[in-house]
Amino acid sequence: MAQRTIHYLFGVMIADAVGVTDRERFLLGSVMPDAIDTKDRNASHFKKRTETHDRFDFDAFRARYLDRMLRDDLYLGYYMHLVEDAFYRAFVYGDGYRMPQNMDEVKLLHNDYHILNAYIVEKYGIQNILHRNVLSADESLFEIADFHVDAFLAEMENDFSERTTGSTVFLTESMLDEFVGKYLPPAVEEVKSLKSGKTFLKASDYAYRRRG
Repeated sequence: MAQRTIHYLFGVMIADAVGVTDRERFLLGSVMPDAIDTKDRNASHFKKRTETHDRFDFDAFRARYLDRMLRDDLYLGYYMHLVEDAFYRAFVYGDGYRMPQNMDEVKLLHNDYHILNAYIVEKYGIQNILHRNVLSADESLFEIADFHVDAFLAEMENDFSERTTGSTVFLTESMLDEFVGKYLPPAVEEVKSLKSGKTFLKASDYAYRRRG
């Protein structure tokens, strides 16, 4: 799954391209699926498993919340997070990059994320506007998982000032730029399509074979 700063970056760039009504709620939706305990990650990401394949089932989210997505940017942002994770999985594995194979290597990838935070913030000139929790007490999204938005937003503040040094192992600056260049256009096109009453993306096209 992509790091939250990448999701935030996509949120900003999509919002700029299509002109969302409520930028704050859209950006919160763009990172909200990650504001959970590890045990709830599959639920919050609508992960569907078959005997051979997994996928981030953004089709299921769209079917469930389409009406809300069209009138509330929080739900549209959440949907795009799921789409972006499907893109990211296709990118890092489908394009032949080596990714973590065990927990020790996962720690190295997470350190890559810390190193890349400063690069993302500085190159793309993004600023954090999520300084408060804009959720209402009765959000329909609360039926999906137990979200910890306040703690998540407080932690995310550090992403915008972090200066972790070192060399990345799995995810490089050039890979990140390539990902943005390749997948931002279809992300923007999906939002435009949704606003015109249709969609051109299918979750099944981004299913991937399970390892092991």
